[in-house]
Order: sequence, then C-alpha cells, then structure tokens
Amino acid sequence: MERLRIVGVLLCIFFLNMDHAHADVGEELKALKAEMLAMQARMKGLEEKVVQQDSAKRGYEERITELESQLAHKGPLAPSSVTTVQRATGKWTPEIGAVADIVGRIDSGKMDEEGSDRLSVRELELVLGSAVDPYSRLDATIAFSDTEDPSLEEAYLTRFGLPFDTTARLGKFKPKIGKALAVHRDGLATVDEPLVIQRYFGIEGYNKSGVDLTKNIGLPWDISQQLSIGVLEGGNGEEGTAFGESRRRPTFYTHLKNYIDVTEMTGLEGGFSYLAGSRDDDSAMEVRVIGLDGTLTHQFNPIQALKLQGEAFHLNRKESYREEDDGLGGTILVDSKDNFWGAYGLADIRILPRLSTGFRYDYVQPVDIDSNNGDNAYTGYLTFHQTEYSRWRTQFTHTDFANSKDDNAVMLQGTFIIGDHKHKLQ
Repeated sequence: MERLRIVGVLLCIFFLNMDHAHADVGEELKALKAEMLAMQARMKGLEEKVVQQDSAKRGYEERITELESQLAHKGPLAPSSVTTVQRATGKWTPEIGAVADIVGRIDSGKMDEEGSDRLSVRELELVLGSAVDPYSRLDATIAFSDTEDPSLEEAYLTRFGLPFDTTARLGKFKPKIGKALAVHRDGLATVDEPLVIQRYFGIEGYNKSGVDLTKNIGLPWDISQQLSIGVLEGGNGEEGTAFGESRRRPTFYTHLKNYIDVTEMTGLEGGFSYLAGSRDDDSAMEVRVIGLDGTLTHQFNPIQALKLQGEAFHLNRKESYREEDDGLGGTILVDSKDNFWGAYGLADIRILPRLSTGFRYDYVQPVDIDSNNGDNAYTGYLTFHQTEYSRWRTQFTHTDFANSKDDNAVMLQGTFIIGDHKHKLQ
C-alpha cells in the first residue's frame, strides 16, 4: 500500500513537469514565429529595393547606349546628356594617384652631381585625369622633388573621334617618339634613361607643349600601324643638346609604329621617327633627327618572358663651317662636325613571377665635346616586382666617357604607386 502511494506521488510530479515544459515550448514557438514574420517582412522590403535599383540601372544603361549611338554617328549631345553620363558612371571627381620614385646613388665621379652619394626622393608625381565629356579627356602630371623645384610635366587634352578617325592631343605631353621618350620613368626597365636620351633630349626625357594627331592605319594584312605627327615648342629637355635653347622656333615630329605577331608567343614592333627643329633664333630648321626603334617580346611560359629592345638616333645639326682665329688677326672658315649618333640595346628577362634582370649597353657621341669618340656605358640591373604598385630595383653602371674619364655608379630604386594611375608599372 505504501508503494502504491509513492508511485502515485511520482506520477503527479511527472505530469506537472510535463505541463510546465509544454508551456515553455509554446512560448518559444510563439517567439520564433514572430521573429520569422519580421524576417519575411524585411526580406520583402529588400526585394522591392533590389527591383527599384535594377530598374534604375536599366534606365541608366539605356541612356548610355543611346549616347554612345549618338557619338558613333557624330550626333550632337545636349549638356544634360553629359550630366546623365557623369551621374551614371560616377565621374564627378577625377582619378587621382601619386607615384613616388626614391633613389639612392653612390657615384665614383669626381664631381658631386645632383643626386649623387645620397638618398633622395628623385620624383613624386601627382597624377590627375578624367573624362571631360564623351569626346575628350584631360590628364595632368605635376612633379615634386627634394632636389628641384616643382614642375608641370604634363597637362593635355585628348580629343577622340575626329575626322578620318584621328585622335588629337593639345597641351604639354611626351611625344610619341621611339620607346624610352614616350614613357614615364616608372615605365622604364632601368633606373635611368639611356645615354642617348639624356644627352640629346634631356636627363629626364622630353616633354613639350604642342599639338599632335594620331591615326591607326588599317592594312589588309596582319600588321598594325599607327602614324603620329605633331608640332612642339622649340628647345630641349633639361641638359639636352639636340636643339637650341630658344622655344620660339617650333619643332616638327612624326613617328610611324608597326607591330606584328610573329607567333602566338612572339611579337615584333618597329618604329621610325623624324624631327626637324632649330638650333638658334633664326627661322631656319637646320637640325634633323632620325630615329629607329625595335622591340621583340617572347613569352616562354606564363611566368618567364624575354624582351629585346633597341633604339638609334642620328643627329644632323647642319653647321659645316665655323670661324677660327688664323693667328694673324683675322679669321678663317673651317669644317665643323655636324653629324652625331647614339644608340642603346636592352635585354630584359622575367625569370620568376616577381623577379626580372637585364643588361643595357649605351653609346652616344656628345655634341658639346670636339671628339670623334663617344661615351660607352654598361648597365646591369635586378628588379623585384613586389606587387603591381610596388617595385624595388638595384643597378650598377660603368661609363667610359669620350674625354677618357670613367665612372662607376650603384643605384637602389624604390617605386611606389597609390590611387589611380594610368601608366602602370611594366
């Protein structure tokens, strides 16, 4: 009898706990159901927002397609159309970037030239660019340095879609001459420009104010051709000697570029350049420069690649005679050297995904030294491509000058890019 009473008590306790458990489960189910309904309402709101955004996107895309169609047929665009394109593409602010070129140099030369035996910010480029309207684009490059005053390297408008499918540039820019002259320093395979570029056009290359036109030439065979012609202000780059100092007399230039795919893995590019300018203040164009360039690229595999590049320039300054003292109080006319030439050859090989190395040979006949000899330079370098926007390079150069002196220079370079930058590292 006592046992039955104990069992009854236990059963009562069990059923009471079951009722309490069911009550707890019911409360949890109610909470989950309420949370699910709130989530469904939120998802419905998000779906409606996505539908609205898709509708707006389709409207923008249709408007852009309409504007592109008008541009293709050279139809007029209303000012509101430009505003619509800017809103659709987000081009309210220009592309802004900066390129830092930090160089350490140890030089054995007797003269303490600028940048020698020190670490310097050789150049900091502030790069700005953006579409002005559907027809044109504005680009500018402002250079700062801890050894020179700030300067305007480039500021030019590019105008597309001109008659005969030509493209024009107006302002200050690098002319499309050869290979090394047409690129910024971050596009070079070496720390410095080849000697022929430094001696004839300037130690930092050649950028001048002017206007040029470029047209791609369609041929029936598999060769791409591009023709550029331009008119530039006179003079040279810093310490250049090809032309005179006056900017009043213009310099005319033309360049023809040819490219062909030799195989699926090999490409060949060749170019011809011609410049005509003045060496003094008169109107005669007594300076002629002829340039040839060639580049062979071969991709061994997805990682390893080879580039062979070379350029040669012939300079004719057309001064056949000069006056000299005859020792008797008078003067005589004597022949003067008026033909000079220089060239370089470069071999660059990518041996690992982030490592490349190469060699460059330079030869140039100086204009300002009365000698039949020329400067010879031998350069070896090693480049570590940390990322597309960060690069390290070490370089050694031995130079034999025409005046019988020689020089050894060791350089360490770091090139770093932030922001948008249209001439990326190679």
